[in-house]
Amino acid sequence: MRRQAGKNRRGFSLTELGAVLVLAPIVMLSMGLVLADSQRGWNQMYNSVNNGLEIDGYVARKAFDAIVRKSSVNYESFDVNEVVVHYHGDPVNSTDLDRYARFHKAGTELRVEHGQLDSSRNPTEIIQNLTLCDDVEAVSFSQNGASIQMVLRLDDGCKSHTVMTSAMRQSEDD
Repeated sequence: MRRQAGKNRRGFSLTELGAVLVLAPIVMLSMGLVLADSQRGWNQMYNSVNNGLEIDGYVARKAFDAIVRKSSVNYESFDVNEVVVHYHGDPVNSTDLDRYARFHKAGTELRVEHGQLDSSRNPTEIIQNLTLCDDVEAVSFSQNGASIQMVLRLDDGCKSHTVMTSAMRQSEDD
């Protein structure tokens, strides 16, 4: 008995092999394009989130929030261009408001000035003057009850970023 040729042969036919050789590069190229586009998008998002303006805005917002939240509802000097709040230097042991913080724009910087208050709550000395962020185009403050709002517009010439934040004053000292 003779075996029939090709009946029990294993492997791919020339047509199947040709189809795979045509389709495989197309699939590989498509995957490469998708991966390259994903990487480019991720890099753009990372650079957008971690550029100087967003970081400066985040720092300014956090500092404003932390200082205003510990300040007294009863004492502040308020202006659309600056705000001064009074607070306890040592919240545990201090019975009087003995410190102040003044947020203001100086040139293209947002600064916070911390200082000492006398017994009449008048500024006596500057303890610290910090620059919170650069590239400040404008800053404005508003008040609504115990809340103080800050709108900060940053612009580095290439990109602009606006930060809006609000903080409630907690302390009700006389």
